[in-house]
Amino acid sequence: METELVARRAGDGLKTTLRRLASLVGGLVVLALLIGAATFATGWWVFDGSTSWLVLGGLICVTPAAAAGLAWLMVHGAARYAPRLIADIGTFLKSPSPSADVLIDYDTGQPISMSAKRMNGLSADLSTRRSELPALWLGVRAIRLVPALAAITFLGMLVVGGLGTILLIGGVID
Repeated sequence: METELVARRAGDGLKTTLRRLASLVGGLVVLALLIGAATFATGWWVFDGSTSWLVLGGLICVTPAAAAGLAWLMVHGAARYAPRLIADIGTFLKSPSPSADVLIDYDTGQPISMSAKRMNGLSADLSTRRSELPALWLGVRAIRLVPALAAITFLGMLVVGGLGTILLIGGVID
């Protein structure tokens, strides 16, 4: 019974984190698409629709949106399995695993905050059991990788937006 309570608490914590990541990623996808499309259109105008811009500019402009899209897919893939999350955590906690302490503090029985350093061991353990515990594996993978993809998206949007601004200024002056 105690394992079930701990699994429920840890599952609720993971679900809350996934909901927060989903709201962050949703906004980033839209913003990255808008910035990428505006920069691509500006480059298309400045370079008179050249094939080089089509390929190189397209690749540059789509990169932030692709990173955000991948993050969105990870979060929503994990959300699809959310109903199984508590059962997966319960199964994981009942099995002898050195990385189970990432999910709970056995002294208090409370879920603990998840740091990236501690999540690496958990992720390695879950990757070997991903077919057995798909909801937990997808959730942990999303929590580990989505912040990095969000950072790539944000930095990419800054670069692409800056490039678009430079292209616009250059096109207007020319």
